[in-house]
Amino acid sequence: MFDSGYCTVKYEETDNVVFLSWKKSARLADYRQPTLFALGLLKQHPQSNFIVDARHGFEDDPADVEWGLSELLPGMAETDCSCVAFIPEKTPALKKEMNMWTKEFGKYFAVVNTESYEEAVHRMKERLLVHVRYTIKSGKRDEFFGKVKELGIIKASREEPGNYTYDYYLPADSQDDLFLMEMWTDSIAQAEHAKTMHYQKLQELKKEFVVSVAIEKYMLTRA
Repeated sequence: MFDSGYCTVKYEETDNVVFLSWKKSARLADYRQPTLFALGLLKQHPQSNFIVDARHGFEDDPADVEWGLSELLPGMAETDCSCVAFIPEKTPALKKEMNMWTKEFGKYFAVVNTESYEEAVHRMKERLLVHVRYTIKSGKRDEFFGKVKELGIIKASREEPGNYTYDYYLPADSQDDLFLMEMWTDSIAQAEHAKTMHYQKLQELKKEFVVSVAIEKYMLTRA
């Protein structure tokens, strides 16, 4: 456990969560030491997730932002953490900064914004699984998939804060079908996905190449 006048960091064994709770805004060593301690806990505890409570103070020095983006986040990405939850400060002044961190963390993890620790733990256990089966015009499957990759649709979808998984698969029983498996934090995250530019690019490709689409959705809850 790490405890200072600025924050507390601890591992919650029952929930397999590393919990960082800010007491007031910090910078330089007072900011970096506890976040590195949290990183160490994530490495120490397999498949643990990360919750940050920023309700009582969170405002980064520009140098700390640069450090977080260039060193801390890549280090966290090497762990097997899959989800990060923020309990954000509500003041308008910090909304832009929290949105920035949500976007940046979303490049590596699924991210949820919550009202409390309990809600964060609950939402981390939920998944929305989406199975999509595309039937492509005969002989056009490789061209369709090539354009999906060329337009950056897969990469951009994976970097959305609410996304866990976005993968295409070739079925063994068909030359014209293509499977897509998506996993999201919830239906809200998937609805936000449908508003993105890369999603709209996919819709245009579907008009050109796809004969039919079959979609199945499942809500999953982890123990």
